Amino acid sequence: MSELGSTLEYVPPTSAAINQRQNDVRALRLLIAQRRLYTRAKRWQGVRWGGLLVLGIGAPFVSLLAPTFAIASGAVAGVWLFAGRTVLTWLETRTMVKAACVQEELDHYLFGMPQTITRAERPTPEDIALLVSREDVRSIADRENLIDWYPVDVASPGVVTIAIAQRANASYTDRLIRTTVGVWAAITIIWMAVLIVWGSISGITLSDFLLGALFPVLPAFLDVAEYVVNTWKAARDRADLATTIERRLSTPSATIDGQDLLVWQERLFDLRRTTPQVPNWLYRATRKRNERAMSVAARQLRNRS
Repeated sequence: MSELGSTLEYVPPTSAAINQRQNDVRALRLLIAQRRLYTRAKRWQGVRWGGLLVLGIGAPFVSLLAPTFAIASGAVAGVWLFAGRTVLTWLETRTMVKAACVQEELDHYLFGMPQTITRAERPTPEDIALLVSREDVRSIADRENLIDWYPVDVASPGVVTIAIAQRANASYTDRLIRTTVGVWAAITIIWMAVLIVWGSISGITLSDFLLGALFPVLPAFLDVAEYVVNTWKAARDRADLATTIERRLSTPSATIDGQDLLVWQERLFDLRRTTPQVPNWLYRATRKRNERAMSVAARQLRNRS
């Protein structure tokens, strides 16, 4: 037992070493690979949500304005919902888990962490080479603003730098997915309001509105509601982790050791592979603001610890 414990003992590297590693070719290659995998997962999600959007907007009008196509419209909606909840969801989740594995490999490399669990979904070196093949890694990193990915102060102890980076990761995504929840909730409310107003001014009866407009899109609405609930739960879980790390960093009498960092890292991986995807356009729109807030928070935490 003591031999196993010594094997798994983790001593964090210095902040200077972390800062140097995060900008070397290996780290940048992993960072680019995980971003491309996440983008691929979001494309599968986009295909699924694009179909739901068409069904949500078009099905009611088809059912009411062209009743002869109502049965065909319902059949298409049913097939698409089935495909979305099975094949498309599987493709999205599978790709998302691969991206989480690459992101974990990046963190393990930067933070010098031991690999305690072998991930069956982890992409092989050949897979990563195909994702980032024959390309100038540094030019891509410069173009996509990937240099100095984590906020690092070389004067801080390595254990503090890693804890701040883990908290920044959890907090950053928490803010991003809370914004996503707000956007989707607003879109859903507007969509329902437009549907109700249109039904009111078109002069259709209540039964026709319910049977032809509202009821056919309830399955699509259920998918949206499920996504919003799961996304909100993911945001709350990340906020809990960020708060836990923040309290440890802000308590003068508390000490953080290597085992704490390993536990938090494992929790981050679980969140990464289960958190619903955030659209790239929303990520780009909020990136500067969120990164600015993350940098300020990191500086404040370093001053407290």
